[in-house]
Amino acid sequence: MQNPIPLMEAGITKTRSVCGYCGVGCAVDVMTRDNRIVGIQPAMDGPANEGALCVKGQFAYDFVHHPDRLTRPLVRRDDGKLHPTTWDEALQIAADGFLRAAAEHGEASVYGIASGRTPSEADYLMQKWVRAGFGTHNIDNCSRA
Repeated sequence: MQNPIPLMEAGITKTRSVCGYCGVGCAVDVMTRDNRIVGIQPAMDGPANEGALCVKGQFAYDFVHHPDRLTRPLVRRDDGKLHPTTWDEALQIAADGFLRAAAEHGEASVYGIASGRTPSEADYLMQKWVRAGFGTHNIDNCSRA
């Protein structure tokens, strides 16, 4: 059996990161060549995963370079079409929309859905924002088994 080509000779860079598929926090090594992901490996010393990784975490990364992936914020203008904008403007428009809905239709018109891909701390902040910010308990998450 031949020895594998070392990563550096193959032009591959290994970068330590955290898997984005759930809130477990598995450590991964992202393999890139020419600024494109070519593979993901479980980090053998990751405290949460200890060298293991689920099939999504290891193989489902093609969305990163998909041509339809959004790369900047878009807002719908008066013409009904989506237009590129800044993050500040997009966030302000979203905030104004939440406030307008609550003012016009009551606090129960606001509903939050937390992500199963986020850490517990982010989910806590989401429920706090909905409950304390709008005075409603309309909060759920997409984590269904």
